[in-house]
This record gives sequence, structure tokens and C-alpha cells, in this order.
Amino acid sequence: MATRKQLTLHLDDATARALEAEARLRGLTLSRAANDGLKRVLLEEKGASLVDTVKARLDRLDQRDTARARDMALLRETLLAFVRLWLTYAGPLEFDPDDTSADQRFDAFLDDVVRGLKAG
Repeated sequence: MATRKQLTLHLDDATARALEAEARLRGLTLSRAANDGLKRVLLEEKGASLVDTVKARLDRLDQRDTARARDMALLRETLLAFVRLWLTYAGPLEFDPDDTSADQRFDAFLDDVVRGLKAG
């Protein structure tokens, strides 16, 4: 059972009349109507502000994730450009009797990468 604390409130006439009307309308005691009204204003509105804060933080995380994905794509393309350039000028990695072209060696490199990803 929830504990309750008794408070004495002094309300202006307009607020007191609004509280009495709300209590009559909802079939509640003045105390219960006042408690519900205060709870709604003091607790539930803070919950809405918490929701807004969480949404803002999630939006920032989404922006960071998008930036990170863009950076990873750039790094991947840079690495692949380097490997292609290196294979073009460095020659075959091992003795190749067919003396394959750099494009064929690069395709073989990509195939090895794909096999490694599937195995891992």
C-alpha cells in the first residue's frame, strides 16, 4: 500500500473552484482530484520531457552512426584503391605461370576477402 503524506494547501479562489468542478465531474474527493492533477503536472510532464531527451539522444546516435558508416565506406574504398594500385605495379604475389593482369589479381584478392568473410 502506498504511503500518503498529508499537506495543507492554500489555493486562490479560481484554482479552488476549478478543483471542486474537476472533483465533481470525475466523482472524486477534493484530495484525490488535487493529487491526480498535481501528479499529472509534476510527474507525467517530466516523463514527456524525458521522452524528448531520449529522442534527441537517439537522433544524435543515428547521426553518428550515419557518419561512421560514411567513414567506413570511405576507408574501404581507399583500401581497395590502394590494393588495386599496388597489384598494378608490384607484379604477381607469387610465381604465376599465366602472368595474370592486375585486374585479374585484384578480382582474386576480392574473392579471397569474400571467402574470408564467409568463413569468419
